[in-house]
Amino acid sequence: MSVKKITITPEYLSIYVAGRRNVKIPLHMDRQGIFASSDCINVPAYYWSDGDTNVTFGPIVEITEAREPDFDGILNTPNNELILFDAIEPEFGSAQVPSAKTRIRIWMDHPIEPSNVIIAWG
Repeated sequence: MSVKKITITPEYLSIYVAGRRNVKIPLHMDRQGIFASSDCINVPAYYWSDGDTNVTFGPIVEITEAREPDFDGILNTPNNELILFDAIEPEFGSAQVPSAKTRIRIWMDHPIEPSNVIIAWG
């Protein structure tokens, strides 16, 4: 599996990481940072009217970051799949993962309006 680089413009200002389709999205009305449940991670994105959000998506062994992640948690991946999507686009990218629970680490260049997001699994 290699690292994918995706440029997106999510209309609803967030992207989701999940291990299956049809999950309940964790939400917070203040929209302050990353919100997660055991089935889905809600990651903020850059305001669509201001520009794109660049997403790097891949296995941790292929991603090098110098600082601690903004998020580090375990996500249920019952189908051994990880899916990246938003409220309108059913899939920006996906990856096969080795187990039914997958460790996810996320780095962002801004806590509320990141233009660069790195999502590493494994």
